[in-house]
Amino acid sequence: MVSGGRVNLHRAEQIYTDVQELRQLYFNTEVAMVLMDQAHANLVLEREVTQHHDEADLQRPAEVGMLTGLYAPGTNLKTQTMRVLSSQVVGFYDPQSQEMILVNGKSPRSLWSEITEFFTHQKPTSEMLVAHELTHALQDQYFGVHAALDRIVGDDDRRLALKAVTEGDAMLVSYGYISGRIDADTIGTLQTNLENMPKMFDLESPGTPAALRDALIFEYTDGTRFVGEAYRRGGWNAVNALYRNPPLSTRQILEPAFYFVHPSPPLRIAVGGWAPALEGWHEVAENTYGELLLRVILTRGPGGQTSAGLARGWRGDRMAVLQKDAALTVIWIVALSDDASAAAFASAYAGILDRIVTNGAAAPHHVELRGAAVLAIIGPGAAQSAELAPAIWRASVIGAAAPASAPPASPGA
Repeated sequence: MVSGGRVNLHRAEQIYTDVQELRQLYFNTEVAMVLMDQAHANLVLEREVTQHHDEADLQRPAEVGMLTGLYAPGTNLKTQTMRVLSSQVVGFYDPQSQEMILVNGKSPRSLWSEITEFFTHQKPTSEMLVAHELTHALQDQYFGVHAALDRIVGDDDRRLALKAVTEGDAMLVSYGYISGRIDADTIGTLQTNLENMPKMFDLESPGTPAALRDALIFEYTDGTRFVGEAYRRGGWNAVNALYRNPPLSTRQILEPAFYFVHPSPPLRIAVGGWAPALEGWHEVAENTYGELLLRVILTRGPGGQTSAGLARGWRGDRMAVLQKDAALTVIWIVALSDDASAAAFASAYAGILDRIVTNGAAAPHHVELRGAAVLAIIGPGAAQSAELAPAIWRASVIGAAAPASAPPASPGA
């Protein structure tokens, strides 16, 4: 695609045409291809990561993640995110400029080049990448995906679910481009090869925080499996329907039957009752972690993968992040499938919190079980748990599930 500092326009036009024909969507406006060196490309990536947040907003999720066990102590989330993106990207669609950015110069060995080597034969690996990123441009023009992601605030779980749809869609198109078709057999081959992605990621990006690593792998592997299921059920009409009625949780991506067969959206949870006991504290953020990130946390515990299996009992969660001066307290309610699952999670999670060391000591925390729900208070506010926990239970709501997403339409609908 790029040679001697120039784009092969003939190949670019052919990919541009083939992607539209394959995806059965046609560009409303042309997507320009722009060459940049790695330094300038990194600036564009950083702008995308930071455009809606100041430095404090960017660091707070890392601080919350360290308190809850999602990230190891000392994690700088912005730095780690940029390190992964800049080391892997050789080209990407920039939704702000609506341009396809191609990185000029000799591309370093990357996760993307490892992935594409499984699939490419006569066509260069860069062509699969361009097909993938042009699909993201189509998603933006037809479904407003970038704006939809920006509107998801305070819900990591829902955002990851939509990201998985976008990446799975783009993987189907890019593989269809190099294989010449998309059908049940080619989707199966694609999914089989993507099973190697965790091993490849660890080789190409060692030391990446588990939450970042597993989220990226999830978007590509589980996203492809989920979108592939939609395609098998109704072709591109069914895939398009995923954007009109997107999955609401990573649980629905991990177990597609909870979307396609018996829709099971997450429970609605509202956290309240903390204000009278925590004078001087104010809420600065809310979030939902979901099944995927809950699994990451549980994997860090002494039970490892055995404990991680408890995440399959997830039915909903909600946390309130409180701040007083420079200190943070997290109030987190997790709803499980039944009382036994909740008890097992409460025990495992209390053990994980016991091992989180901040400034030479275990982070203050209180974990309490009530039926199929678990309350965790983490941070200085946990010192008030005797008064705080009963007030939270009284005022908080664990209610009915959010409205279910409708399954994709059948062909011709």
